[in-house]
Amino acid sequence: MRPVFTYLLASALFLSVMSSPFLGAESPNDPPDTRIVVFTPTTENNTYWPQVYSILESAGKDLGIEILGFEFEVEDRFAKFAEGVDILRNTPDIDGAIFSVAFGQTEPLLKATEELKIPVFIQGPLFESELPDLGWKPRRKYRYWIGLFSQNEYEKGYTLGNILLESAIEREMFSSGGLVHVAGIGGDPTWHGSQRRAAGLEQAVEVEPQSRLLQIVPTFWSEQEGERIATSLLERYPQTSVIWAASDQLAIGAVKAVKKKELVPGKDILIGGLDLSSRGLERVEQGSLHATVSGSLLSYAQILVYLYDYIYGRDFAPQNGTVIELTTYAATQDNARTHRVLYQSYRTIDFSTFSKVYNNQLDTYDFSLDSLREAVK
Repeated sequence: MRPVFTYLLASALFLSVMSSPFLGAESPNDPPDTRIVVFTPTTENNTYWPQVYSILESAGKDLGIEILGFEFEVEDRFAKFAEGVDILRNTPDIDGAIFSVAFGQTEPLLKATEELKIPVFIQGPLFESELPDLGWKPRRKYRYWIGLFSQNEYEKGYTLGNILLESAIEREMFSSGGLVHVAGIGGDPTWHGSQRRAAGLEQAVEVEPQSRLLQIVPTFWSEQEGERIATSLLERYPQTSVIWAASDQLAIGAVKAVKKKELVPGKDILIGGLDLSSRGLERVEQGSLHATVSGSLLSYAQILVYLYDYIYGRDFAPQNGTVIELTTYAATQDNARTHRVLYQSYRTIDFSTFSKVYNNQLDTYDFSLDSLREAVK
């Protein structure tokens, strides 16, 4: 049986390799070993995607899957994803794929997987201008594009903005004109989700008459950029009382900037991020971040189960459709620990129990947080 996780950073073609040998769980039917490739972006000191790969590793161990993970630097994703096509064509025995893509990368990858007959999940949201060339939805133009999954990035941006504004107003954190002044640190604009997150913040401010949006500055996601942009925004807008950040990594960078200004995060300025990552949840518990909002990281295990079941003849689409929107969760000091404890326990979950291939009697998929908590050993 193959090892279930191999992690590669793509630059040139392969820069580094980290592998962990595990034995996959055996099902009653003992399906053959499965190899799935995963393409994601990365940034310096990124904390989100390593968590995702750890979860995929754990789920892959239970399902008997080898995960080949390839990370591409955000600043040069277009060039690197051209290498992704080469990776697909030169990696033997690929059974399935999961791609997180930027603008312009989706169709070349779908053409490659179609040619190679590899079923693939794409992580959205996708730009609307891309959809006509892709056949609008999975399984239309590209038969091997079996599913599109995404979080509601607009809802996430709005929810975080609303939480920060409500708390700031309740604490009377008003500046000139009796308004709460909001500064935004945005994400990479080549990904449609960044724009949707920012639009959610804009809407939250628009419907709250006691608030004013100062500026949203795009970034390439790194913690260093979060600190640098927050420093610049605070110098430009000293009246800022809320900093909304498009990721936990950016928000943690903003905390550093606020402290350097001799201000107290959570008291003088409320800061929130979008990831629901372990680091973000820890900061929420500690009080330096006010909130973090996102879908659960365990959703990636859900998509892996769907892909695995599809490969072995149990299609997820009759129950879930081919376009899957994941649930948004908000974590504040009231419930951050509950989310973090689940993350700390995911390795004790046997994800094969969520698979219809492993469980012929399983009628419906249930990946709710309650169901996952019940599965924790």
